[in-house]
Amino acid sequence: MDIAIKGNQNAGLEIAEKIRKLDAIGQISFVTTHNEFASITYEYKVNAHDFIDKILPQKVFDERIIANIDHYITINRLKPLNEVFSYKTRTGKIIEALYADIRYFETTGIAHKLLLQMDGETLTMYGNMNDIENMSNHLVRVHRSFLVNQSFIKKMYKREKIIVLEDDTEIPVSRAGFKRLEQVWLKR
Repeated sequence: MDIAIKGNQNAGLEIAEKIRKLDAIGQISFVTTHNEFASITYEYKVNAHDFIDKILPQKVFDERIIANIDHYITINRLKPLNEVFSYKTRTGKIIEALYADIRYFETTGIAHKLLLQMDGETLTMYGNMNDIENMSNHLVRVHRSFLVNQSFIKKMYKREKIIVLEDDTEIPVSRAGFKRLEQVWLKR
């Protein structure tokens, strides 16, 4: 994307800012004669991947474009978008993780404060469980306070009203949660 579009010196940055609000992890590369605007991208919070100078010799310019495209393809092979959890918190922070690393989300008792439990790591974040639940079919709501990554469920104990994850963590399950789990297991 060019930084200056139709005489507006910041049009590309403004468009990139709108893109970033819709896609927190997409790759944005600028093609421009205005490399001096590189530092301004921090103000727009667009997290630009690269700045390619239009004045470069054509062969070098083409190589940089191809390198950017190759980088994007490589990254997305490693992290296909449907396998990446990306959430903008109420404080504006972007949380990203592979669903394969997420064990469960848990409420904390403080409004909108959640714990994200991953393999060997716990993150505190502000968010909405309903919003997170609707982001992916990887997660299933088993209890008012728990969203669990279904791929980590090892055992279900309906009488005891718990599930056990692969790491032997026990999670409480409500009656409605068991109904959701049964629907999920039938779809497998």
